Amino acid sequence: LGNYGRMLHDPIFWLTLKNSAAWVVFSVSIQFVLGFLAALLLNAEFKGRAFLRTLNLLPWVIPGVVVGLVWEYLYQPNYGPINDLLRRAGLLSVPVAWLSEPSLAMAAVVGANIWRGIPFFTIMILAGLQAIPDDVYEAATVDGAGATQRFWSITLPMLRPIIVVATATRIIWTFNYADLIFVMTGGGPANATQITSSYTLLTAYTDLDFGYAATLSVVLLVFLLVFTAGYLKFTKGVESVSG
Repeated sequence: LGNYGRMLHDPIFWLTLKNSAAWVVFSVSIQFVLGFLAALLLNAEFKGRAFLRTLNLLPWVIPGVVVGLVWEYLYQPNYGPINDLLRRAGLLSVPVAWLSEPSLAMAAVVGANIWRGIPFFTIMILAGLQAIPDDVYEAATVDGAGATQRFWSITLPMLRPIIVVATATRIIWTFNYADLIFVMTGGGPANATQITSSYTLLTAYTDLDFGYAATLSVVLLVFLLVFTAGYLKFTKGVESVSG
């Protein structure tokens, strides 16, 4: 019980909750939008589609630690490709320490996480798009529905169960996903990228304070259970379109 009282008065814990919210909201929302657009593109008929579908999986199949190391190199201020390209384009005059500036570090790790998570939404939504019968679109076209009307009246409603499950799953994974943060920033600088899951692991295996880490884990579990229940209730879960 003392650990729960300590948690309530722990400023780093409340900071990690705020960071976790930013980490999840920006990562998942942008992943969803870009993944949806990629799925629409890969669902169309064009030459080289099979190759692009395979290439789309690349960020997802690479281990998270490797992704973190690659992006840490890309963000490197002195010889990293991102700074080099920006300087060549005339957008930077001096190198930017993306992972060392508290105001930029979270955006940097979110960018890496977005790149890695896009394929998940692409695959899920693409599977849903291919499951929609063609005769539904044909009937709508015969009735005079345009492309925009077909998208809002057929595509989105029939994809809703997949979107609900995929989004809920990705939110939970992202909230617990600390690999990139461990590798790229270690939660720094000055806890600017510290999220609750990484703070829990550091408390257990760096500070060796297993009691307090267990308390943080229990609170994290309860929070995710409450969120998932509320999210599924708000979105009406995976009920059928007709329901």
